[in-house]
Amino acid sequence: MLIELLFYAVFLSQIFLVSIYYPKKTIDRNRYILNTYPAAEYPKLYLNSYYVDPVKLIKKGLRRYAVMNGIIALFGLGILAAMALNGYLPSHIKENENLIFVLFFFMLQMVPHMLTELSTWRWYKLIREAYVGKTRTADLKPRHLFDFISPAFVALAVFLYVGWLVFYIYEHRETTPWVWNQYVSIITVTAINLLFAFTIFRFLRGQKIDPYQASQDRQKHIGAVVKTHVYGSIGMSLFLIIMDLVNVYQLDRFEPVFLGAFLQLMAVVSLGTMLRSLNIKDINFDVYKADVAPEATPSP
Repeated sequence: MLIELLFYAVFLSQIFLVSIYYPKKTIDRNRYILNTYPAAEYPKLYLNSYYVDPVKLIKKGLRRYAVMNGIIALFGLGILAAMALNGYLPSHIKENENLIFVLFFFMLQMVPHMLTELSTWRWYKLIREAYVGKTRTADLKPRHLFDFISPAFVALAVFLYVGWLVFYIYEHRETTPWVWNQYVSIITVTAINLLFAFTIFRFLRGQKIDPYQASQDRQKHIGAVVKTHVYGSIGMSLFLIIMDLVNVYQLDRFEPVFLGAFLQLMAVVSLGTMLRSLNIKDINFDVYKADVAPEATPSP
């Protein structure tokens, strides 16, 4: 009974956090920008040269984002209701080989957020193409990784990845020869960590996503990205170690609960860290005014 209650609590929390709370924070953030920094006074923010009515486009995107998250939230609640009405026990999810569904639902929840990120990336791509600033200078002070995060967290991320790898190989030492999914596990986790490292490097050394962005705001953005990826690596390694221990000590019945809790942690690390680090009221929007010359864009 305890496992069932824990699962329902974790799943409900996941629905609220990923499909209701963070979407509301994102929508409120964008509405605040629309109301406080209108296109008439801040034209560079809305890229009028590409869209006839950019404000209308943004509002339409926010409505679509809200509807998608609402449908997914209702879908999740419907699943829980169906499980309760049919007497399906969450403690049997792993036993019935339905654990992949927990991961699938989280991936479904992340779809609206990923689509929003892709739209934002395209938006700033168009801004860069329309950018009229000609002056390009290099930063006097190069950006270094440890300007944005403590070396202790980076060392912890590396230590936990190596620790998981050693533990995983040790636990499967008697499996000869290895099956394909064991190789895939190592390759996938390693590839994700390399992707994290590459993304951080690109933000440290690459060009501005937004050419009008104030230098101080860019520093905050880079810091948020660095922390998100380093913390994500730490969380992923901890989760994998916990899952291996679950299998060693035959606690499979708790695995759906652990997985759900981990997925929420990743949502807090990714969505939560970005929202907390980039406080909308601290951003310098004066750079988007028509009569303000853009800052010199640091060269890569």
